[in-house]
Amino acid sequence: MSAEDRKYDRMAARLAIIISRLFMGEQLSVQALSQEFMVSERTLRRDFRERLSCLLLDYRQGAWSLSSLNEGVRTDRDILHFARVTSTDQLFPVMDRKLISVLTDNSIESPFIVWQVPPERKPTHAGSFWRITQAIVDRGLLDVTSAGQLYRWFAPYRLVFFDNTWYLVGEHDQQIQVCVLNDISGVSPTHQKFLRRRFVDELLANADFINSLPHFQYVRNVLTDTATPRSA
Repeated sequence: MSAEDRKYDRMAARLAIIISRLFMGEQLSVQALSQEFMVSERTLRRDFRERLSCLLLDYRQGAWSLSSLNEGVRTDRDILHFARVTSTDQLFPVMDRKLISVLTDNSIESPFIVWQVPPERKPTHAGSFWRITQAIVDRGLLDVTSAGQLYRWFAPYRLVFFDNTWYLVGEHDQQIQVCVLNDISGVSPTHQKFLRRRFVDELLANADFINSLPHFQYVRNVLTDTATPRSA
């Protein structure tokens, strides 16, 4: 192999590593890369400005990163976040770049089958699902109609999928309220904001509370009936 060939091989390997790290969501310093690859900072600046010009990149405070304008592009870091949120990462011994590469490669037959029992009823109101989701993100109060009852100024915290059922967990009249998603027939934004309480977020991280969701309304009704004085 000629010296020229070796030079281009090193450059190709360097660019492949840089691209991989960019798609991992990393911010790359030219100074640090110069020491790692033992090339000049000038060479690396040329890499980013010319050889990687096909990518939309941002340069801030001495570091290059994948631009947020790469709409539809998801980095490995995004995929790892999704895996953690959905607990998919708990299915594998380790969730790393090698596994992500296999999972997202549609040119090969997947070596895995993950069989999950589907919900008894798929959520039927896509519009309501999205309005609740957006309200959780924006911390916006909702008017929610569930099982024929109107909850005005409902503060939504989380949509929780447990035991084949979706639940909306939040606060109403400063009390914890749980609604079965398929019982919700109406969702209206109020354009009013709410402040999340740490107590509720901590409760949602408690496994015992999550396990109680299917029985929450029943227990609430029993406690309400017990607290109501009965006439002799």
